[in-house]
Amino acid sequence: MAEYLNEIKGWPTLSNGLHYKWLVDYAAYSAFGTFELSNEEWENRDLIVNFKGNSELTTEIDHQAALQKTIGMVSELLKKVFGNEAQQLTLACVPASLQAHTERRFKEFSQKVCEETGMKNAYSAFSYTHQTDENGDQIDTLHIDPNFFKGKKAVIFDDIIASGGSVAKFADQLKQLGAEIVAAIALGKKISDGYDQNT
Repeated sequence: MAEYLNEIKGWPTLSNGLHYKWLVDYAAYSAFGTFELSNEEWENRDLIVNFKGNSELTTEIDHQAALQKTIGMVSELLKKVFGNEAQQLTLACVPASLQAHTERRFKEFSQKVCEETGMKNAYSAFSYTHQTDENGDQIDTLHIDPNFFKGKKAVIFDDIIASGGSVAKFADQLKQLGAEIVAAIALGKKISDGYDQNT
């Protein structure tokens, strides 16, 4: 039995039983300003927002700084938990709905994390086709290589977990393609302020 299984067993689970861990709390706040955030909570929110990189408020410098910090944090966690056994695992980042967002968040991230840990990179297993709707907006459709995940042990990464529904759904998709899902890791987990019922 792999040594890392003992540690993962102590992690919380999603609705489908998948064990998961996150690195920072993403504190919610209400539009009424009734939830005060500490400096650390603001820094953690900014890290996640800047990593995602799809806000008009995120500069390229801020995105790159958040990307490099996240690469370091995730690589260290993966090395600590999996050690040399990471070389037997595949890193699969949960794709965004738009190809541009997936590429911005995960292309360099997955490459560097896999270089640091020795994991296999699943980034190339995901592709998109593009259409334009009646308003001229681009609609991207995700495609997953049906053969890539057969027989692979995968660790899923997402930028943020709220309810965990998207991670659980993605894990189930990969299982149907023949993967064994070892665990999920997120940069942040949304912490409810009591006003938001989506967690």
